[in-house]
Amino acid sequence: MTDPAPLPLAEDPRLPLHARLRDALARRLAAGEWPPGTALPAESRLAQDYGVALQTMRRALSHLEQEGLVERRQGRGTFSRQAPAAASLLRFFLLRHAGEAKGPILPESRILSARQEGLPPEAAARLGRPAGAPALRLERLRAWGGETLLAETIHLPLPEAAPLLALPPEGYGALLYPLLQARCGLLVARVEDEVSVGRADAATALALGLQAGEAVILADRTAFDAAGRAVEHRIARGRADRFRYRATAT
Repeated sequence: MTDPAPLPLAEDPRLPLHARLRDALARRLAAGEWPPGTALPAESRLAQDYGVALQTMRRALSHLEQEGLVERRQGRGTFSRQAPAAASLLRFFLLRHAGEAKGPILPESRILSARQEGLPPEAAARLGRPAGAPALRLERLRAWGGETLLAETIHLPLPEAAPLLALPPEGYGALLYPLLQARCGLLVARVEDEVSVGRADAATALALGLQAGEAVILADRTAFDAAGRAVEHRIARGRADRFRYRATAT
């Protein structure tokens, strides 16, 4: 069995060669040619396939590594990566539970509803689709150690997410991104989160054990695949009394 032919480079002459190489490799990652954890061909082989200098290929791979799409392991090569390790919005909340001392706890997720609907304006703008374009809307609760911390509204564009339409609520499991990859071929490579403060409506208050009108943290997320296409928009509402923010600067 022969290896697939490399995808052609973008023709835009304004882009330097290493940037065009980066885009070509990202498209191959997005297409699932190298599933997460898979070794890419050797740098020398990729350079030969594209007819470029080895240093140019290394620069393109460095861009992909900086973006979190690949991981370069000393003496072993370059490997495709999973979604960002810090992708869970639960990282913004204090997770206190007796079981933590025994090891990590998998977040609990419960789908309240899953239905097809037209995209509302905000979600449409984030996904780069027209308002009213078809999407799968999920209402989901997320808990840690039995305590509900997040109430989420998720929009996934169609037809990309169409394989999920037939799933029963219990079929979604605890983690969405591995499901998107396995069922839809959508590999989430990066996420953008914007955090602000809002007020709990009646449904959110009931889900989180709050009073209507109490402060909640709003986390607005857009997720992108390796090719830079927006594949998810999410609004998560969480308890403000459990919110935390941590940053490291050097």
